[in-house]
Amino acid sequence: MDLFGSDKLRAGVIGVGSVATTAHLPTYANHPDIELAAIADLDGQCRATIADDFGVGTTYESGEEMLATEDLDIVSICTPAGTHRDLFVAAAQTGCHVYCEKPMTTDVEGAEAMTEAAREANIITQIGYTRAYVENYRRVFSLVENHLLGDLKRLETHRVRSPPASGWNFDPELSGGGVVADQLGHIVDFYLRLFGTTPDINDVTLERLDVPTVEDYAQIEFDFDGTTVETTLHWTPNAQHHQNVLFGTGGLLEFNMDSLTGHVQGETVAQKYGKQPFVDIKGEFRAWWGGSNDFHDKRVLDFVDHVLKDDHDTIAPVQRGLDVTRVIAEVYERGDVQ
Repeated sequence: MDLFGSDKLRAGVIGVGSVATTAHLPTYANHPDIELAAIADLDGQCRATIADDFGVGTTYESGEEMLATEDLDIVSICTPAGTHRDLFVAAAQTGCHVYCEKPMTTDVEGAEAMTEAAREANIITQIGYTRAYVENYRRVFSLVENHLLGDLKRLETHRVRSPPASGWNFDPELSGGGVVADQLGHIVDFYLRLFGTTPDINDVTLERLDVPTVEDYAQIEFDFDGTTVETTLHWTPNAQHHQNVLFGTGGLLEFNMDSLTGHVQGETVAQKYGKQPFVDIKGEFRAWWGGSNDFHDKRVLDFVDHVLKDDHDTIAPVQRGLDVTRVIAEVYERGDVQ
């Protein structure tokens, strides 16, 4: 296909649940250089509804059938993790560029097979980690890269959220595990970017508190070249809390997707949604411009831009997904579920 001619990239989406309707489908449907050509999902009623909502003319029950039938340039894989390996390899063999949601897959062997398939097909890939697109996290990266936090001493991450709505998350054959498989991928990707190295794992506690099939509580202690990183993950009903506290010799930062506060080199830091406060009355009152974190749109748009430019250096190609998968696999190896 001539990317510089009048033709559009033809995109397909496999799995049309919430992550697809939040990010992939609207991005492809509204992009001037994309034709949203086809979708695939096991649920016929869902397929029909989504096709109507996004103006898709062709639908399939099977992702494999869609890949074999349609002449696609891009495919997004938004299905349970246990299906990712086969769908990814099939897409690569047709020459499709692939955006695969996290978890990349359920085991290291699958991640290695996906990485090799991408290499052989010379396709552009991206795994669905989000933190690098969140403005508050980007500011943290910048402060660390410019050594304004000094030597990093400790990072504490707490992620508490309601259990997933999708039943497949509680089936280890489809999910690869519980709260660790669900949440740790984003977090490990962030750690690898922040510290620029892979960790040693000092201690792991995994527990089944309210879920009988997979762990719903995890406590992990990493060591990144002398920096201790404590990570706590928990599924608990009607909860939503995510906070990081980063200590360095040059200051302290508390941050999540919504806000970033702390002290750096003796100066107060305050941000929300990546923006500076526009009111600051003696440090007692702060207000921020309105807005939202549209990182879901940014990540898919960025992938499309890389495909249009024939640029394989996406922010999270399959090799990065393999690195993250290896860390998660070691967490499971080190922690017996109680």
